[in-house]
Amino acid sequence: MSRKRRTHHEARGFTLLEVIVIITVMGLLAALVLNLMGTQLVRSSNPATIARDAADAEATMEAVVANFNNRVNDDTSFADLDGLKADYGSNSNVTIVDNSDWNGVRALVVTTTAGNTSYTTLLPQTRTAADDNKVDF
Repeated sequence: MSRKRRTHHEARGFTLLEVIVIITVMGLLAALVLNLMGTQLVRSSNPATIARDAADAEATMEAVVANFNNRVNDDTSFADLDGLKADYGSNSNVTIVDNSDWNGVRALVVTTTAGNTSYTTLLPQTRTAADDNKVDF
């Protein structure tokens, strides 16, 4: 008896053409991912900067409002508003606009700025007599 040789061989592994196609596709995907990640890496510091600026502007606003509370609770004349304006006149992060007729009441429009973030509040002359209740904004 003679043995017949098998002429059919099972294919094992990848052909050279398949390997080249896979490497090309992986290269294109890697280039796409790097392109998208590159722009995100450049922008990744932006949220941290925004949060820092917001915290700085808020801290400055809290300081202005605390100063206002102290002044308006200690003095019922309009000098407290003038004094507040004088305190922050040289501060480039604080802008105070005197609005002498805001619904019949003198008020200061205060804006604090840090970077691209700013906060604005209205501080009215709330006490005009010594027996008026103290304020706490």
